[in-house]
Amino acid sequence: MKKAYLIFLLALLIQLGCSGPKPKDASMSPEMKNIQELLSKGNYDDALKAAKDIAVQVPPSPAAANALYLEGYILTFDKSDLQNARPPLRKLLEDYPQSAYVIPSQKLIADAQYWQGHYGGAIEEYRKLETMGNSKLGLYAKLQIGNSLLLEDKVDEALACYRELMEKNPGTTIADSAQLMTANAYLKLQNASQAKKELKKLILQSQNHDIQESAQKALRQIEEDASFGQDSQISN
Repeated sequence: MKKAYLIFLLALLIQLGCSGPKPKDASMSPEMKNIQELLSKGNYDDALKAAKDIAVQVPPSPAAANALYLEGYILTFDKSDLQNARPPLRKLLEDYPQSAYVIPSQKLIADAQYWQGHYGGAIEEYRKLETMGNSKLGLYAKLQIGNSLLLEDKVDEALACYRELMEKNPGTTIADSAQLMTANAYLKLQNASQAKKELKKLILQSQNHDIQESAQKALRQIEEDASFGQDSQISN
């Protein structure tokens, strides 16, 4: 089942992505325009320094929240420094709770925990995101809670998350993703028969080509693994 499980993990990365919302040029100040220009040219070190300089200005700059988000964003996606990306994002949440960058920052904190393999911490952060009033990100957070539980081997709890998403959001991409991960959960339980049923149902019902393709690939892999196992038993 290991190959099929790896396919599911790859499918999960394709569906959920490893990106975040692009920093917006919310401020028309020359400082913020300069950072955006540095980013567009790939000068990440200079952009990071400029963002940090704005974030620590006294009195606070009108662009401080934007700068803190940019700092966390650059550290996460351009420097791959997930550990140090969290402090500026947490400062933004604490000092600028009315900022437009609060929800993107909370998502980035949760995703960073998840990508680092800190699944318990990720669950806590995704639960915060779930309550922030953004319906689309709330569903994303619910799915990620299920995925975090699954990766912690809390399969029954993960299945409950997936089932809730499927029941409350029929016909949507988030429901399809939850069903894909439901099949994955059954693979972890060594229940290939139920995993195949979930995949076949998904292939028939989903309108999302990428998800259908992922499900078909996983189904083929499960069947190949089963055939290989039978051949091995015969040869022995």
